[in-house]
Amino acid sequence: MRKIILTILMVSSVILISACSNQEESLKTLGLEDLTSKEILTQLADGSIEPEEYAISVYDHKMIIFTQNNQFELPMPENYFYLSVAPYINETHPCTIHNATGCRGEMIDEEIYIEFVDTDGNVILSETVSTQANGFIDLWLPRDKEGTLIIEYGDLSSSKYIETYPEEPTCETTMRLT
Repeated sequence: MRKIILTILMVSSVILISACSNQEESLKTLGLEDLTSKEILTQLADGSIEPEEYAISVYDHKMIIFTQNNQFELPMPENYFYLSVAPYINETHPCTIHNATGCRGEMIDEEIYIEFVDTDGNVILSETVSTQANGFIDLWLPRDKEGTLIIEYGDLSSSKYIETYPEEPTCETTMRLT
């Protein structure tokens, strides 16, 4: 009996190690093997990496990389909540879970002012940024916060109450600039 249990444990270990190795090798073929989820998303945003063989969906606690034959999960940072925001004037699309390789916003390469103020009145974020080539702005906000996100573009603005708790949306496409 002891020999059977030991054999089962050894086979299970080999399968587990093999599965981890397969993920590493697949991520290696995509050029992503040594990157964290935050690094991947940052490099997607700045154009350092261009996805050709995969798609990425971003949840509050994990990022999933989809290839033609596989999917791989990477954890999101414990202290930061990722929120990708696409302000718009005329056109938008419904979105809850951000598709970092597919979602497109209306305002491409536009300079905007963005601010996030928590419910205690603390200014968490206040800066002028440019929207990315996909029309989004990627924000890394502290987790477990509530507050108001303010976006200004020339004379136009929008504000929205935002929460960074578990299960919250990672894609914000409802901030119409008026």
